[in-house]
Amino acid sequence: MIERIRQKNTYIIGPNIKRLRKERGLKSVDLIAKLQLKGYDISADHYSKIEKCRNNPTVELIILLKEIFNCTYDDFFIL
Repeated sequence: MIERIRQKNTYIIGPNIKRLRKERGLKSVDLIAKLQLKGYDISADHYSKIEKCRNNPTVELIILLKEIFNCTYDDFFIL
């Protein structure tokens, strides 16, 4: 079973992922390639929906992004 992070009324994870990606000078296609190299199957469309808060990220995705961005989990939940 895939565990997704459920966001009720506050959609902060997507914008924070986008912020972290841009702070590191990565284009979304570069980040998607890094995720795919780590074995995470994600399309550009699905990733775009996560950044735009149309889809919730999985726990596995957050763990991988933490590694790629070299950040803390708190960075994904900052308002």
